[in-house]
Amino acid sequence: MDKKTPDELAPYFELAANMNILVVQVPVAWRDIESEKDVYTSSLVEKYIELCDKYQMKLEILWFGSYMCGYSVEGYIPDYVIKDTSTYPELKPSAAYEGWLGKQYYLKPNTSALVEREAKALKQMMEAIYHYDNNHGQKHTVIGIQVENEPDMLATRHNQEHGYTPEQLWPDLISMLDRLGQVVKNSPYDCYTRVNQTTTYSDYMEKSAEIAATTGIDYVGLDPYENTMLAIDGKLRRLRKIDGNFAHIAENGGEYTNNDLLTLKALSLGCGYEIFEVITTPHPDLADWTLRGVYNPDFTPKAHTQRIVDAYKIFKGAWVDLASADAKDIIGFNLKYDDGQEQTTENQNTTHVSIKWTTNSRGVAFAVEHNNCLTVASTKNDQMVFRDIQIKKIEKGHYDIDGNWNSEGDVEPMNQLTMEPCIVYKIQF
Repeated sequence: MDKKTPDELAPYFELAANMNILVVQVPVAWRDIESEKDVYTSSLVEKYIELCDKYQMKLEILWFGSYMCGYSVEGYIPDYVIKDTSTYPELKPSAAYEGWLGKQYYLKPNTSALVEREAKALKQMMEAIYHYDNNHGQKHTVIGIQVENEPDMLATRHNQEHGYTPEQLWPDLISMLDRLGQVVKNSPYDCYTRVNQTTTYSDYMEKSAEIAATTGIDYVGLDPYENTMLAIDGKLRRLRKIDGNFAHIAENGGEYTNNDLLTLKALSLGCGYEIFEVITTPHPDLADWTLRGVYNPDFTPKAHTQRIVDAYKIFKGAWVDLASADAKDIIGFNLKYDDGQEQTTENQNTTHVSIKWTTNSRGVAFAVEHNNCLTVASTKNDQMVFRDIQIKKIEKGHYDIDGNWNSEGDVEPMNQLTMEPCIVYKIQF
């Protein structure tokens, strides 16, 4: 919408990197890959990968195909699909209207021609990613594909407009997601697939389980747009119960001032968390969405931006241990209240270590036990006291994008540690 060329996108990726993001999520539309029927290009995807490599981030591609928030959107779909309504039928042609990217309407899900064409474009993109990766050092920059964006809204939100019930649409919608996901899974490039779900209908968790049970979709996450610990905790615990699912908050508003704590809550449960979004378009048609960004549209920080930047620095620095440890050995501190506490002391335990943590300045802190080490950090000048272990060594450092630990010097091995803000410590015992 802002009509940026790919070469003008570098400042946005740099901003994300400066926010200490490890994985950036970027939309790629069907039209971006197939501009005309059987005319394919991979230039935009390759540019995204190039920028992620430049700024040391991994990339998750949000595939905007037939459905974005349950709508079929002209700006994301090739013209030949939009114009040929007999081959690619709509649920209700009279329901179409002019939206922010042209015609917004409702393609009938899982029709054979539609799936065939979208699958072909998706296959072309996956093969392009594979070849680019092979020709640029096999960095495996792209780690996952989100299949469509909140496609459940077609079945659950827009029913009054198109006239179909959830029961009429869900089987075809899930089948279509499965088939598109299988295109990714059967490609030569190895990455996960996932679907993001809204939470505005009563059986969203049951439908999430149905989607996660398909062959093509690995994981399902939720877009709750809630900022209480209780809400995020409850949803993630239910998602964890879905067999084989990686529970995650797939979107949550960047305007929430406690996103640092909400992210830590997810990590402490062994789950994932994504903020929507780093920065929002200033386009007047989306003025109501400007609040969603962690940064203002003019790249200036908001009042809570530094909180998130600091928290994500320690999460990023310890990402290997946070990703690898058992959830019972990941402790988040200052999570008792939605906004945290300015001054507090907590006592918590991992399998082998008892930890007393004290903050006097609303620290956001964690401790992770993994492979006979304890990795700890705080956003503030907090104190931790360790019991039940004999400490052999303490060093400062961080994990790089490839998962290698980079030491930044040793600290005297004591059972009481006064932490420097935003520094990760690895304690061997």
